[in-house]
Amino acid sequence: MVVRLGLAALAVVLLARCGGSTPLVTEEEANTSIVAVIGGHVLSQDEFRQEYDRNNSFAASDSNAYEDFLERYVDFRLKVLAAEASGYGEDPAMLNEIHTYRAAFARPYLVDREVLAPILMDYYEKKKEIVRASHIFTRLLPEMTAADSLLAYARTAALRDSVLQGMNFGDVALLYSEDPSAANPASPQGYRGDLGWFTAGMMIKSFEDRAYTEPIGEVSEVFQSDYGYHVLKVHDRRPMVPNVRLSQILVRINGTAPESTAVARERIEAAKARLDAGQNFAYVASELSEEVNSRGRGGDVGFLSYLSRGIDSTFKEIAFNIDAVGDVTDIVQTGYGFQILKLTGRDTLGTYKQEFEDLRREAQNLPRMIRAESALAEDARNRYAVSLDTAALVSLVAGVRRDSVRAHISAIAPGDSLGSVVIGRVGDSLYTASRLARFAGDRNNRARNGNTTVEQVVHLGNAFLDFAAITHTAMALEDEDEEFAWIMQNFRDGLLLYKLMEDSVWAAASADTSALVAHYEARKERYMFPERHRIMEVFAYYDSVHEAAILELEAGMTWPEFYDYVRKDSVALIRFDTVLVEGPSRSVYDRALGLEPGERSEIIPYRNGFLALYYDGVEPPRQKTFEEAKGEVIAELQAVLEENLLARLRARYNVKTFPERAREAILYP
Repeated sequence: MVVRLGLAALAVVLLARCGGSTPLVTEEEANTSIVAVIGGHVLSQDEFRQEYDRNNSFAASDSNAYEDFLERYVDFRLKVLAAEASGYGEDPAMLNEIHTYRAAFARPYLVDREVLAPILMDYYEKKKEIVRASHIFTRLLPEMTAADSLLAYARTAALRDSVLQGMNFGDVALLYSEDPSAANPASPQGYRGDLGWFTAGMMIKSFEDRAYTEPIGEVSEVFQSDYGYHVLKVHDRRPMVPNVRLSQILVRINGTAPESTAVARERIEAAKARLDAGQNFAYVASELSEEVNSRGRGGDVGFLSYLSRGIDSTFKEIAFNIDAVGDVTDIVQTGYGFQILKLTGRDTLGTYKQEFEDLRREAQNLPRMIRAESALAEDARNRYAVSLDTAALVSLVAGVRRDSVRAHISAIAPGDSLGSVVIGRVGDSLYTASRLARFAGDRNNRARNGNTTVEQVVHLGNAFLDFAAITHTAMALEDEDEEFAWIMQNFRDGLLLYKLMEDSVWAAASADTSALVAHYEARKERYMFPERHRIMEVFAYYDSVHEAAILELEAGMTWPEFYDYVRKDSVALIRFDTVLVEGPSRSVYDRALGLEPGERSEIIPYRNGFLALYYDGVEPPRQKTFEEAKGEVIAELQAVLEENLLARLRARYNVKTFPERAREAILYP
């Protein structure tokens, strides 16, 4: 399930609403199931445990975490109570924001829960493996009759019997499969029925499901996909081979004559000699590699997939068997020429959560997603009385050419005479042409086109009512889905808290300049810049430009003179900056920290260009001015105001907490 929270809800910071309140009791202290009393309402151990579990996806490292969460949760509830008491909950602007959020969030939430989550989890589990399989195929065409389909099935079953009786699977596919690639020796995938290695998303789902479940080496039963009948044989399944990131130095062999090979060998050996002498791989690649695109990136090829089609087999075997990141191969000869390869990354599959966004991008346009959303729409239509007024719909496009249907519908405005035409109904809600126009103008809708004007507008109308029916289902979620109801209450509470904090703390602290200055003056000694390393960076997109700049510096040009030199660069080919760093930061600037003042780093391929770093010594510690420290001062003053606010609220609402019961609620449920 995917949850998207608005900015105001983020202010809650890991805290959620109190799950229902009960009337004031007289012996709270004696009732060991009560964790806190807030303004006459109690928080039970069960409710506390639920809130803790919702907001903590990991096990606490020490017992104080439970008590800490209790105190922060009580503070949160106090702020919400104070905001309610101040009337923020009835603010029309806030109510409108809640409605807008519900309208925007409910439908994606429902689609994520019912469509996206099941598909992506299946997709993720399958991507842990790759499959190699062959198939024999008989095509089904839209115009075929039921009798034709039966004959196609019988033909496929007969071919399967031939394999079971001893004929070679590849021979049968070559002679009889209706997959055009089966008889094409030049096909990179499908010759003699062999589909090669594949993983989730590379085949239609019905075929993919069989490939991941059929026993290795066995011949499947005949099964049907959207395209026809198949017989499948799985040759192997193995763990996914991780993508690799490579850099290369490539020298091409121009021609077939022995001397051409000798010349290329001489050039690649010259590159190898420079590497062996300690020169930077990226620098040598940028000078000697003959592959233009990667040469401009210091030889970086980017990530390669083991499943990519058309990769030279020798290159593939070497590239995916380099042991460790940072390793460099000897000179190798592949179908591309002579190469030296460096492994710069290996992209292993992360957890489902880590991979979620990539999975979503990969799967969102697969037919299985469209089909699952169509099934959700059908369920929603069955739930409500959905009807399309075909006659009214067709009247909207009278005289419109078939290549202009969507544009014509999109142009209908609420004030037009056509805008008020009712074209359909979902439950008790009527939908007009102006609502359809907004849907037609959305490039994300998947309404199919038809051959005629009437077919197109009917397809569009049905797609719109599918969308409307799903939206109707989604807007009722608050009464049916506990998680969604919690999210909406969480969002509302977040808005209340945000408004209270904005008025009482954040804006108050930022606006009170005299209080800020007084706070700064009273604590001036704490606002200090530590000792920092001063690094001068010289960057250029072209190695010739970069080299010319470096030569100027190494000829004795001072930094002020170099600054003037760079300013004369009217097309901004050179960038010169001073960077102050406190210490190692896992950034490119770490390469300068071990240098002596005045020394330069090696030339570093960086962001599609070249970078040189000069170490310029240490910037001593110094006190920050008020303006430099202002952000810290505001944050500190806000913390003071918040602390004072909470002290007043705890007194006003007579708060009592029982930390030991909070700990027991989690550790001994």
